[in-house]
Order: sequence, then structure tokens, then C-alpha cells
Amino acid sequence: MLHALVFIGALFALLGSDGVAEAHPMPDSMVSVRVHEARWRLHLEVPFDRLAMALIATGRMPDPGPGFDQYPVPSHAMIAGYLGDTVHLTAPDGRPWRLVVKSMTPPPFGQRNWTIDVDAVPPVGASRRSARLDYDLVIRDVIPDVAIVAIDQDWQGGVLPGHPRLLGSLSQDHRSLTVSPEAGDGLGALGQMVAMGAWHILEGADHIAFLLTLLLSVTLVAQGRRWAPQWRNRTVISNTLWRVSAFTAGHTVSLLATSLGWLPAAGQGIEVLIAVSVAVSAAHALVPLYPRREAWIAVFFGLVHGMAFATAIRELDLTTTQTVLATLGFNVGIELVQLGIVALVLPLLFLLRGRRFEPLVRRTVGVAALLAAIWWAADRMTG
Repeated sequence: MLHALVFIGALFALLGSDGVAEAHPMPDSMVSVRVHEARWRLHLEVPFDRLAMALIATGRMPDPGPGFDQYPVPSHAMIAGYLGDTVHLTAPDGRPWRLVVKSMTPPPFGQRNWTIDVDAVPPVGASRRSARLDYDLVIRDVIPDVAIVAIDQDWQGGVLPGHPRLLGSLSQDHRSLTVSPEAGDGLGALGQMVAMGAWHILEGADHIAFLLTLLLSVTLVAQGRRWAPQWRNRTVISNTLWRVSAFTAGHTVSLLATSLGWLPAAGQGIEVLIAVSVAVSAAHALVPLYPRREAWIAVFFGLVHGMAFATAIRELDLTTTQTVLATLGFNVGIELVQLGIVALVLPLLFLLRGRRFEPLVRRTVGVAALLAAIWWAADRMTG
């Protein structure tokens, strides 16, 4: 997303240059605004070399002199002091917003940007839907330098992470702009949550593997330690509905509870359990382990999968009402994909039922899922 913003910002600057590309350098810094219920979160991306040059230029950091190999690493106190002097938000009535630095992260190995998160709190009685941003950070003291500003999240305005709305660019000659999130009813954001839920499960091979292995035995009936064809179509449909509904009920409950903070965020243990769920379901498709109790297993592992689904929603930091709506939309996206998978797989299972090569196909899929699950579990347990 950051690379896309840089490209868009560069294009924005070039389009406004009347054909003189030299007057508008490639954007270096970026300001992403996340609009929350009572505050904004400013996420700054600042190149380490430009930041060091600015700190040296303003006398906050000693000049290393000629011939140095690399810029010295500034302290957090230096950066916080510089930021307090160069970044300001002002309400329409002229009152300043309160800015609080929440975190600073130096560039990871192989990257060039400091990341700085700042909470911006409007004055009492001021609207949170409009403020003037005065931004002198680096661009005032290091020429040329350009900062791109975009809204990265605004539920009411229909903006979610991954689909930013570009506001403009800042440079030495233009160091302020008005940040005004668009008015809206949140329906655009709800639609994006549906798409996010769909893509989340499509990109999650472990979730798809669990659903596939859950379906592999719906056309079968256990006879001792062996599977035999289930010829009663009503029973097959019932098996499918019970298993898929149980999985849905489980992950819906835990998805909502985890999104609202009633359950802890998914961590390494949950990710390992998801791999275990695939292994258990795959093994059951090979040999009956818990016949006629598949729905209970599905609801239990659905609770586990739902905690992992909630990670994307918890990171949005929404209000309770917004979280419930986001969870609803996200879950609708998941269900649409699940129904699509069932619609594709179930006819194939009916076609395979009773055929001589059905065991070969089922065992091939089951063993592949089991091996993948073992790999996922080992990989996640080792971090």
C-alpha cells in the first residue's frame, strides 16, 4: 500500500507541475490519517537520512562532519521534540489539537523509513471531521522533499486500510492543507468489509483446507473403521448443512467476541490449533474417528478459526457499533466464499460417490491436507 501511495503521490505532483518535472521531486515522506470516533491517528513514514539531515540542520543532533559513513541514529527525544515543533493540527475556530506521540520505530533492516504514530485529539466541542494540518517536518529543513497525505481509514467516509483517499502533497512551498474526511453513512465501509472477509478466507489455505476436509465424508457412512457410500441423498444434504452451519456458528460467535475484546487476540497458539483442526479433519476423512459427531467438532474448531478471522477487525480500532457492523460484513464475505466452495465441491462428491476411484481421490486430498497441516503446525510452533 505504501508503494502505491508513493506512486500516486508522484503522479499527483507531476500532474500539477505544468510539465516541469524538476519542480516536483519524488515524494519521500508520507502521512496516513486514520479517523476514529474521538481522535485521529497520524501514521508518519519518514526517510531516516532526510530526518537525520533535518535534525542536524536544526541543531538538535551534532553534525558528524565530512567523510562520515552513515548518519548517526537520533534519539526518540530528539525526534519527539522536532515533531512537536513541526507538526500541528488546528480546528476551524483556531484552537489546536493535542498531539501525543504513541510509538516510534526505526527502519527495519533493508528499509529506509522511520515510522511514527501520533494520536491527535480535537479540543472540546470541536468537530473531528475537519482540521488544518501544518506540516514542517523535514520538508522545511531539507530541500527538496515532498510529503504525501492520505486518509487511510474513516468508517463514516467509507475508507478502510488498503483503499486510501489521497488528499494532496506537501512541499517546502506548500506546507499546510485542510484534512476533511468525506461525509457518509458507513455503507461503503460495510461493503469493503464484505470484500475483506471474502478475500481473507480465499487467501487462507488453512481455512479452505479445513472446509474441504470437513466435506469429504458427507457422502459416506462409517462402518466400523471403514467408510462406505451413503446412498440417502437427504442424509448427505443434512450432513452438509449441519457441518457447514456448525462451523459458521462457531466462527461467528468467536469472531464477534474477539473483535469486541471479550476474547483475547489470536496468537501463535490459535494459529497452531487451526493447523491441528485441519489435521484432525483430514485424518477423519481417511478413517472414521468421530462418526456422527462431525458437527460438534466443526463448531469447536469454528470457534478457533473465528478468533483468527477477528485479527483484521481488531486492528481497525472501531467503536462497538462499528465493530458489530464490520463483523457482520466480514462474516457475510466469509459465508459467500464458503457457500461457493460447497456449491463447487458437493456435486463432485455426489459424482464420486460409489465409484471405484472415490477412495483414491479422497485419500489423496486427505493425505495432502494432513501433510500440509503438519507443516503448518511445525512452522507456527517454531515461530
